[in-house]
Amino acid sequence: MLRRKQAHTAAASLDVTEGVIWQQLLLLCVPIFLSSFFQQAHALINTFILGQFGGKLALGGVQACASLFELAIGFSVGVGAGCAVISGQFFGSRDDERLSRSIHTAMTLALAGGLAISVAGVAFTPHILAAMGTPADLMPEAVPYARCYAAAMVCSLVLNMGSALLRSVGDTRTPAMIIASGCVINAALDILFVAVLHLEALGCGLATALTLTVNAAFMTRRLMRAQGAWRLDLRRLRIDGRICRSMLATGLPLGIQSSVYSFSNIILQSTVNTFGTDAVTGWGLSSRLDAIVWMVTEALGVSVTTFAAQNFGARNYERMRRGYHTSLAITVALVGSLSALLVAFVGPLSRIFIDDPAVTAYTTTMIHFIAPFYLFYSIVDNTSGAIRGSGESLRPMLLTILGTVVFRLIWLLAVVPLHHSIETMLMVYPVTWILTAILFVAYHHWGGWLHLAEKRAERRELAI
Repeated sequence: MLRRKQAHTAAASLDVTEGVIWQQLLLLCVPIFLSSFFQQAHALINTFILGQFGGKLALGGVQACASLFELAIGFSVGVGAGCAVISGQFFGSRDDERLSRSIHTAMTLALAGGLAISVAGVAFTPHILAAMGTPADLMPEAVPYARCYAAAMVCSLVLNMGSALLRSVGDTRTPAMIIASGCVINAALDILFVAVLHLEALGCGLATALTLTVNAAFMTRRLMRAQGAWRLDLRRLRIDGRICRSMLATGLPLGIQSSVYSFSNIILQSTVNTFGTDAVTGWGLSSRLDAIVWMVTEALGVSVTTFAAQNFGARNYERMRRGYHTSLAITVALVGSLSALLVAFVGPLSRIFIDDPAVTAYTTTMIHFIAPFYLFYSIVDNTSGAIRGSGESLRPMLLTILGTVVFRLIWLLAVVPLHHSIETMLMVYPVTWILTAILFVAYHHWGGWLHLAEKRAERRELAI
């Protein structure tokens, strides 16, 4: 065991099956938060440079593709998270042989799936954009951007899968560093292709594709230089059938959940659109202002999943329970504080971006309705993460779809038309978050998920 711990240290990984729980959760959480922060910065830089130097049509063409790629990336990230749960369990159980096989299986899946998405995306993107009703004047900008992005989807999947696998062994710093470097590279390439060469949306697509390629190369090199059993050997890239089935059983529900959630967001945006331009602008601004809350929530959710996966693999179920409760306490402190600050200062913050009384009024109303209830969604993220760490992802997927998608659609399609006001629409968040939090807490305490996960793990032990 001593040799194993030394290898962990050399590879910048983190074994969370022992030690002070709150410290380990924060060590996992902070780099994940920074990864999300740099991803947000990347998006803002793209938007700013394209808006300043590319023009309205170029910016509109890129935005027209946003939901399409959000759907594809969300699905692939979900599948990658499921693969990482299985790898994290092997890491926690000190099963180096199966950990190595799981790493190579996951990266092979990412490479094969990414190539298929890239080829299909390049071939069918114009038809998909047309089917989405993309305005004709945006198509000359949207199509070349989308094709560049689609061609690089294989790199995106390799990058996201590699990030998830490193996080599964406790190395959350490396993905953050790679994403941060990508933010700098992308900004430089955006300036070159858009501001200097005036390639507009095509230039933005080229910058994004090249950045993803460089980041994927960095990630692959990092995995190939790892000092533990999770070291990647390109000659060993192949799919282990039994491990692959376990990974897909965990990952596909997460991917489907992300896709369905993205669909519900499209319906929600359509409802916001009915309240006019000021409401749409205020809605977009409010989503920028509360981004830090969602970054913290996501980081805590991923951290508790990694913590639970390693300790489930080590069969340390009591530590899993204490980790979950500790994560909830951290969530109450951080998300509660950030929510209170946002409610207090939303007006001045919104005027930094645009000094328009109508937009500020909408932004303030939206934040005041939603922010006091962020904590309930954070509880959902923590609880579902703790459960998914055991490899149980189907029932959390069903609960999430029921609570945050089905209930949301019922409210938007049945209640809002009867009382068409922005306040009625905004109530969809507290109502669905509270209901979903109740469902998850009840399932965590009385759903028997840990027993089911134990039985599944025992069957996998016998089969692999």
